[in-house]
Amino acid sequence: MSVSLSGLVSGINVQQLISNLSAAYQQPITLLQNQGQSVQTTLSAWGTLQSSLSSLQSSLSGLQNLNNTNNRSVSVSNTSAVNATVTANAAVGSYSLSNIVLAQSQSIYSQDFSSAVNTAIGTGTLQVQVGSGAVTNVNINSTNNSLNGIAAAINNANAGVNAAVVYDGTGYRLTLTGNNTGSGSAFTVAVSGATGSLGSLSYSSGASGGMSLSQAAQNAAASINGLAISSSTNTLSGAIPGVSLNLLQASGSATIQVTASNSAFVSAVQGFSTAFNQTMTTINQLTAWNPSTQQGGPLLGDASVQNLRTQLLDLISGQGVGVASGSAYNSLGSVGLGLTSSGTINLNTGTLNTALNSNFTTVAGLFGQVGSTTNANAQFVSASNTTQAGTYAINVTQTATQAMILASSAVPSGGIAQNETLSITSGSSTVAVSLASGSSISAIVATINDTLTQASVTGLQAINNNGTLELQSTAYGSTQSFSVVSNVAAGSGGTGIGTSSLSASGTDVAGTVNGQSTSGSAQNLTVTGPGSALGLQLQITGQTPGNLGTVTVSQGLYQQMNSLLSQSLNTQSGFVAAAQNGLNQTISGLNAQIAQLQLSAQNQTALLTQQFAAMQSQLSQLQSVGQYINAFFSTGSTSTSG
Repeated sequence: MSVSLSGLVSGINVQQLISNLSAAYQQPITLLQNQGQSVQTTLSAWGTLQSSLSSLQSSLSGLQNLNNTNNRSVSVSNTSAVNATVTANAAVGSYSLSNIVLAQSQSIYSQDFSSAVNTAIGTGTLQVQVGSGAVTNVNINSTNNSLNGIAAAINNANAGVNAAVVYDGTGYRLTLTGNNTGSGSAFTVAVSGATGSLGSLSYSSGASGGMSLSQAAQNAAASINGLAISSSTNTLSGAIPGVSLNLLQASGSATIQVTASNSAFVSAVQGFSTAFNQTMTTINQLTAWNPSTQQGGPLLGDASVQNLRTQLLDLISGQGVGVASGSAYNSLGSVGLGLTSSGTINLNTGTLNTALNSNFTTVAGLFGQVGSTTNANAQFVSASNTTQAGTYAINVTQTATQAMILASSAVPSGGIAQNETLSITSGSSTVAVSLASGSSISAIVATINDTLTQASVTGLQAINNNGTLELQSTAYGSTQSFSVVSNVAAGSGGTGIGTSSLSASGTDVAGTVNGQSTSGSAQNLTVTGPGSALGLQLQITGQTPGNLGTVTVSQGLYQQMNSLLSQSLNTQSGFVAAAQNGLNQTISGLNAQIAQLQLSAQNQTALLTQQFAAMQSQLSQLQSVGQYINAFFSTGSTSTSG
């Protein structure tokens, strides 16, 4: 409950006196509050700088792998006939595409039946064979011998064809369509043990009495600069190195133009330049001096901020680290990144494009980590933030291998002497490959590969090794493994695999780089031991161990600036966090002082109010006594006079 003193008893304006004394107590509090506001402004400035530096660091990610940027573009004169994609470093040139033939899958159809559900076609076994692959047997009995039942049974057997029932206006027909395009995916249907009309569902090219051909399986084809090209699908890959063509229109033609394109690279550099300029503008504003107002920015005179600004500018204007001596492009300035008087970047995209067209790898090395090797069997893959610029020796003690099994003997020139079944296990899948008596090495290889494809077993293939059957993984490394066994003994005129299970596993590459230890995974060699090459990754493709020359790694702008910004923004040791922590402690100290002074002022004001109230009470009592005495004596005088 507040107390208000009027001062009527004493004649003193007590309330005004207390207000004046309270204002005097508030003065040091106001000074501390103003000081706290100034510190808060500085703290806010550090937050603005921190945000700007974080944005700049994020923009650097676009520079990290510029050496992997696609430096090619492809255009097509007739996109109705073909579309195209291109990968980095594809050969620049113009290609004429003509005489397009589209790939197609085989389709056949049956005779008319009166019902898809109620008509019993017959019983027996349908034997579907796609290309030279294994035969898939489909059992038809009294539970599934309607057209719909037969179609479902074929589809459930995963025979490599799709079955459907179609009504043509007069009756129902069974249709079979190959799952894949290309002449190698042509299929036949044989029937064994047939009853009823099941025998009419057979098909073999040129044979009569069975199903009819509506569309033959065929390869895609085209002429590229007059050279005939063929593919089992409508995608042509490898005909033009680095270019993939998707054929869309039969009999169409088009011109394919592959040109150098630096748009992705230039866009990444533009993004970085924009972020850098925003950061420099922020630093300039926070450290500026305004001569008109005689006031400076909140971070004016801060040595750590000025040092950071200088280091950032040095990274733009300095010599590239790890760039080959004598190169025409040895600094960012030489490729179009100039600095203005305010410290912002003035990017000349024309100069940058010219440099990229002249020496893409060197220019990429100015911005991100790029490696080059002296031996074609060793290729630079990547480097980490711990990898330092330099030239490092490569020594391979073990090359990576595929998992491989070679049969013990060649396949007889007249083919294998009897039917043979190979059981191939890869991972959790086991595939049975049926080989017919008389099959040649070429037929055996084709049958194995077709069967593996139909069973969706990838990463494994059969090849003809000078007349001997060889099975091998398509990839390298210790994770590649498989086994195979035959039902025919080796040396009995068969494949030479034999009745004892054979297994194989690949090996990983091993070696050292710069004398540092490494970890091998398939053909990739990654430096894991301490040293300047730590984090460097190479791909070793050769099959001969030993000294594979050297790899030179350049340390581009990304690594240098990212390291600088990481140090500055480190929440434990960075100068930004240190400044913010110091200011927060100052604000906490000021707030504690303000709270203490405010409590003291409140106590002093309460005490003064209490003291003045007591004084007023005493004065009031004295006045009452005085009035009584005056009244008493006044009464006495009147009585005497009477």
